[in-house]
Amino acid sequence: MRVINLFRLAKGFSILFLIGALLTVVHQWTYSNVPLFTQYLIKTLMAQPGIAIGNVNVGEVYLPAFLLSFFSRTQNVMEIVMRIAISLMVLQVFRFSLRFVEMWTRGFLQERIAENMRIRLYGHIQDLSYQFHNNTDTGDLIQRCTTDVESTSGFLSVRMLDMVNLLATLFFGAYQMILINKTMVWVSLSIIPFVAISSIIYFMKIDKIFMNIEKTESKMMTVIQENLSGSRVVKAFANEVFEIEKMSEKNREYAESLIKANKIVAVYWGTMDFIGVTQYLLITAIGVYYVQRGLMDAAGVVASLSLVGMLIWPVRGLGRMINDFGKALVASDRINEILDKPSEYDNNGTQTPNVKGAIEFKNVSFKFDDTNEHLLKSVNFKIEAGQTVAIIGRTGSGKSTIINLLLRMYEYQEGDILIDGISLKDIEKKHIRNQIGVVLQDPFLYSKTVYENIAIAHKNAAKDRVYMAAEVAALEKDIKTFKQGYETIVGERGTTLSGGQKQRVAIARVLVSDKPILIFDDALSAVDTKTDTMIREALKNKDYSHTSIIITHRITTAKEADLIVVLDQGKIEAIGSHKELSELPGLYQKLWSIQGKLEKEFQKEIERGEDHA
Repeated sequence: MRVINLFRLAKGFSILFLIGALLTVVHQWTYSNVPLFTQYLIKTLMAQPGIAIGNVNVGEVYLPAFLLSFFSRTQNVMEIVMRIAISLMVLQVFRFSLRFVEMWTRGFLQERIAENMRIRLYGHIQDLSYQFHNNTDTGDLIQRCTTDVESTSGFLSVRMLDMVNLLATLFFGAYQMILINKTMVWVSLSIIPFVAISSIIYFMKIDKIFMNIEKTESKMMTVIQENLSGSRVVKAFANEVFEIEKMSEKNREYAESLIKANKIVAVYWGTMDFIGVTQYLLITAIGVYYVQRGLMDAAGVVASLSLVGMLIWPVRGLGRMINDFGKALVASDRINEILDKPSEYDNNGTQTPNVKGAIEFKNVSFKFDDTNEHLLKSVNFKIEAGQTVAIIGRTGSGKSTIINLLLRMYEYQEGDILIDGISLKDIEKKHIRNQIGVVLQDPFLYSKTVYENIAIAHKNAAKDRVYMAAEVAALEKDIKTFKQGYETIVGERGTTLSGGQKQRVAIARVLVSDKPILIFDDALSAVDTKTDTMIREALKNKDYSHTSIIITHRITTAKEADLIVVLDQGKIEAIGSHKELSELPGLYQKLWSIQGKLEKEFQKEIERGEDHA
């Protein structure tokens, strides 16, 4: 089954493979004729072909008939030699041209298989669930899309054609030798069963080792990826020594697994080399024996020694094929492990309604697959289109889970969520996500310009629209301070910007796309109260209506909302306006009593500062 799954990855490339195989077979047939030119030349120098030397009949040379006819048109030895040389040169030019096309076909086949595999694997990874991505190491996925793809595509193209090459070489080499001396052929082929058994044992051992190599390399890649992504954190905590030691440990494990594999490879290759040399010695001894007894001439021995290489070296190369087969089998298992995982779109809706922004949660309950404890318990609330709603609660109360359910990142087990009266499960996932703009607390920015990061959600947006979005997000003043303005490169993950600037770029990015539903998942936490107020006021004054959901810990942000939803331990504790909830005993009142006082004191400090100024 593993082997079948391996070859399925090359589906769609059978015609190209057959062309490569045909070129390989023709090339080996032409190559098998080369030693016969040497045989004919030696016979010519010793005597005319077909004429007895002493008491020994030297027999025929089994070159193609048209070549033999071409050589025999003259009785002049030097002229025959010239004809042999010219014919051999023409053959070699043809062979090298054929070899060039063959190698180009191999390379083209490998790259096309790898390209197809990468696109297929990467595309499927994009379609896997949010939960899968949360529980999978990025470094491991990178390795599957790079190293594993290269190992698999290399075997399916180059090594599989090498197998065709091996079989063709054995066949044509044995065919040519059997016409010269049958005994030499059987001596050369008799070793194949031993080689086959050794190869099977070798593969069984090396396959397990390659599995371990893949695992250790994956762990090492994960450490590298995490370290590079979190380089600022590493430096901030002066943790370089610890990270180097961690990398050294994983690197050592990887190196030790490779060394273990290399020991087995060395034993196998050494054994194959010994067998190959032994075969040569046996063939030489048999040749000398037959010449001494007049059963064979020197020309036949020379040709046989050249042809025996076609029987020995391909079998020796079997080790390399087994090596790559073991790697490809392990790599393809890892690739198919991902491809076999169900796409999140296997469970999808069919409707694509015109979303206005009305949202209703009706007795919604949710729990993760690995627990029996519900994170959300019978959640009920309703949001009218165009309303601004704030959701507050303690850490772990389920605020972000509500957003993930709305985006269908997770599937709720009980109850229903309605969008403009339509069940969320009946709406296509991509469609609903296209209708919702999300700004996260720690937004992801690309290593592009500020302008490109804002316009990335709407690549054809007019410049005025991008500028307006930046102004609404209170980002315009910051951009003017940048030396290159909107063309400033923000660096990988936006590392050259402050936390507040990154959040405002993300807000501007969402505003450019004009989504009917906007979600701010603690997205204003890194900006000051004044900027927070400016952004919210600008959002209210926009020229199009949208429903806003704000998840926040800042009461000063929540109090301006049309509706406030208070979550506590997965349940709705209270729903109402700021005025209603601040007068109602509970979590909101406690938070307001603390944050409200701090806000008033902070405001007084600002006013005092302004008076002194």
